[in-house]
Amino acid sequence: MKKTLFILLFCSAAFAQEKFELKDASKIYDVTATVENCGNGSCDGQLKVELFKKTARKPFQTFKLDSTAFSIDEVELVNTKLLYDSQSVIFLEDYNFDGMPDLAIRDGNNGGYGGPSYQIYLFSPTVKKFVHNSAFTKLNQGVYLGAMEVDKKKKVLRVLSKSGCCWHQTEEFAVVKNSPKKVFEKTEDASIADDTKVKITTKKLVNNRWRTTVKYVER
Repeated sequence: MKKTLFILLFCSAAFAQEKFELKDASKIYDVTATVENCGNGSCDGQLKVELFKKTARKPFQTFKLDSTAFSIDEVELVNTKLLYDSQSVIFLEDYNFDGMPDLAIRDGNNGGYGGPSYQIYLFSPTVKKFVHNSAFTKLNQGVYLGAMEVDKKKKVLRVLSKSGCCWHQTEEFAVVKNSPKKVFEKTEDASIADDTKVKITTKKLVNNRWRTTVKYVER
């Protein structure tokens, strides 16, 4: 997909407000993002995001965040999630698997190891607007490494976390009554006493009960 990016500078100072127009983030919406400060290859400060339905002149909905942080290069990215690397500023994906795109807005680098973090807004067919959702937002903050993955085939949301070099965890969440519910967890622990093996602990939710298996594999 060809990426389209327009940058409009509002002043000529080293750090200036900038407005970015994203045409390829969605088949339904165009996006503009106005950020308070940009300079030396990065942006931060207050962020205003406007969604426009294709060909519309007036915004469909406007969102304001008190703070954000990202590199200017990341604004060019469309639906990009590179672990330990650059990620898009805006995502329009279906997080609750209802067939309608939802919205993720970059609120800085509040994820695990200073990684990207996002505020999540689910589209509500009832009010016909995007509504902030705290439960989904939590999957894109704190210990989790960047934006959550959307597995359309399995209909789960996948998040990753780690501790140092030798402990990694993968969690999967199904969507039940429009809320994320953890159904799977896999932990790979290479910090155990036997330094020739890795302990793999897998937990699966079956009929609302967790089933746990443990195995050891050679490094």
